[in-house]
Amino acid sequence: MMTILLADDEPSLLELGKVFLERSGDMRVVTALGAEEAMEILRATKIDGIISDYQMPGMDGIAFLQKVRIRYPEMPFMMYTGKGQEDVVISALRNGCDYYLPKGDDPKAEFAELALQVRRMVKNKNLERDLNESEERYRLIIENFTGIILQRRADNRIIYANGAVERITGYPAEMLMSGDFGWDTIVHPDDLPILSQAVDDARADPAVVSMSEYRIITKEGDVRWVQESCNYVRKKSGKIASVHGTLYDITDRKLIEEQLIAQRDLGLSLAAARSLDEAVSLCLDTASRVAEMGFGALYLEDAQAENFTLSCATGFSDTFLKSMQEISKDIPLARRVVDGEYIYARYSDLPEMLGYEPGKERIQVILVIPIIYNNASIGFILLGSNYTEIIPDSSLMSLEVIAYQVGNVIARIWVEEMLAQAEAGSGFFRPAIPE
Repeated sequence: MMTILLADDEPSLLELGKVFLERSGDMRVVTALGAEEAMEILRATKIDGIISDYQMPGMDGIAFLQKVRIRYPEMPFMMYTGKGQEDVVISALRNGCDYYLPKGDDPKAEFAELALQVRRMVKNKNLERDLNESEERYRLIIENFTGIILQRRADNRIIYANGAVERITGYPAEMLMSGDFGWDTIVHPDDLPILSQAVDDARADPAVVSMSEYRIITKEGDVRWVQESCNYVRKKSGKIASVHGTLYDITDRKLIEEQLIAQRDLGLSLAAARSLDEAVSLCLDTASRVAEMGFGALYLEDAQAENFTLSCATGFSDTFLKSMQEISKDIPLARRVVDGEYIYARYSDLPEMLGYEPGKERIQVILVIPIIYNNASIGFILLGSNYTEIIPDSSLMSLEVIAYQVGNVIARIWVEEMLAQAEAGSGFFRPAIPE
């Protein structure tokens, strides 16, 4: 039931209006003998709409309307004026009045018309308010939506794209919706069969809602993993007219999954490894893949010589490796390794950390990961890359686990080799394992 405020300075008109307006049973009328009283009622009572006379002592209908619009800008307001007051009507409409009705000689008919108009006025205002609220909710959802709402034709031309389009793809949404942009131009070439298979499945089963994971190539050339959930709009013939879906960036999740798989596979391989060369090679290969750095070298401690000696390498030039065969424990880089410190620096900083100029190498940054066993550094992994992007925390944590795994395995293999040589009586001695 709606509550209507009826303001007039004639008590008999207020009483008559209340009777007629409440007759339908869907309306409760609160009366006010003038605009000042009406303002007091508005402050204390929830009102759905106002019907006001114009000519009232103290504050007329226009002044009342102006105050209402300041304090209650969305309040439905109807002006009930005398005949021949066109200037009042114009002023009322200019000040935000929703409807007006002239007074006549037939109160019964006029109040019937008032009831009809006030219902329409309140309904329209409520619809407008609901629409505005709905639009606001939609706007907030879109602004805070972390994925992409995507619609494309069967030929992959994009119809609509909204959400975190540029953040995920690198392309502005307007560019994708230009009419000539195909989604298949963004999808990684190796993953195009995944899209084709999803459409084939939808053709075979009209009720299917497909869920796919595949890679895209961003405008900057980066590869990102996405997950897409799609349903399909069909023509009367049953053919697929368009694909409607939501798409999320799952690159971080995929990265963590791959790192966990890499750690598991490395653990299994190291458990079976019986030679030091095999163990360090497995470790270096896994660390390079996890860090996505194409250059790598692994150094192990030589306790007798007080240095770290190159054990295996990949990607680096022979000139560079020749200048880096042995790393003395006296240089700054080695001291930081002994302290268990991770080092991520520009390649141009390497000469200062070494104390000499190494052979030139075509890399931009280096990453040094200490290999720890029994709380002591028994070696380190040196990685290099042409890219200067910050390494994700998840990758660093994974590298730390890998270094710990290989540290334990290296210590185990050293012990096994020393025992084997001792049994053979050869006197062979491996570098001492730190206590």
